Amino acid sequence: MSSTFTFTFRIGFLLLMPGLLFTSSIHAQQVGTNTNQQKELQQQRSNAMGLDSAATTIFPPRKALTETEKEAQRLYMEGSKKGKAGDYLGSIEDLTQSLTLVENGNTFMKRGFGYLFSSQYPLALQDFNDVLRISPSNREAIFGRGVARFEMEDYAESEVDLKQYLDLVNINAMAFNYMAAICFMRQDFQCALKNYSDVIRCDSLYLDAYTNRAMIRHYLRDYKGALEDYDVAVIQNPTDKKIYNNRAAARMLLKDYTAALEDFNRAIELDPLYADAYNNRGRVRYYLGDVEGACSDWQKALTFGIEASRELIIQNCK
Repeated sequence: MSSTFTFTFRIGFLLLMPGLLFTSSIHAQQVGTNTNQQKELQQQRSNAMGLDSAATTIFPPRKALTETEKEAQRLYMEGSKKGKAGDYLGSIEDLTQSLTLVENGNTFMKRGFGYLFSSQYPLALQDFNDVLRISPSNREAIFGRGVARFEMEDYAESEVDLKQYLDLVNINAMAFNYMAAICFMRQDFQCALKNYSDVIRCDSLYLDAYTNRAMIRHYLRDYKGALEDYDVAVIQNPTDKKIYNNRAAARMLLKDYTAALEDFNRAIELDPLYADAYNNRGRVRYYLGDVEGACSDWQKALTFGIEASRELIIQNCK
């Protein structure tokens, strides 16, 4: 019987971008985030990506502002409040009105992040370029531009920006997370491993960090290291079926079939329609000598859409 199995790769991109699909000897699938994780992620990115990092006012202290400047400042502060509350479109509207009155780097910055969070990446890129036109060494604009370029699939230029930013700021977990994704996409797994380790160094509670690093260790055939990371991931997300499925896959490769069976059972308990887990559990049952149970699992996996199970049934089931 072929030893190929299916397991799930998750990239916890910070802007909730659609999951990317990767195929190798293993199959990767998109993983979503639940509502609580989305709220946590929104707060995390607001804090880490600069929505509140620009100045609270757009003018240096002085005795008097013109009426135009006062109105620009009022709109800037209103837009800032809306952005902090997650009303990115309302924030963008206020900040745009402010910019029609006074061109200001801080206003471009906040509007750029508003565009970024509302998935308007070309407009975000334009605003970050305007910030850098005014202030060429602005680190947050370099980072924001790198993220916008990533989301626009300009990975080469995104990497240039992110590297420049990380040379200046080496404590931003989000930046390392994007760098790790870029490394993974060009199949530089050692580079991805280093960057995911930096994610964890910066934030040991970072969403999906241990799952992602475990996956990279999986690719590098460091199954024991992968298992250690999955153990942490399970503690952080005890109801995530895909982590159990992935940890079981690592245990299979370490020939700990009994423990793998327990994890697949848990994954299926969490989702009785989990096709990959049935396919994988069938393999474990086969290795443990339970051919009847294996064939039953493969039949369910086939019913739920795993075509690879058909060949296993043909080869091993009566």
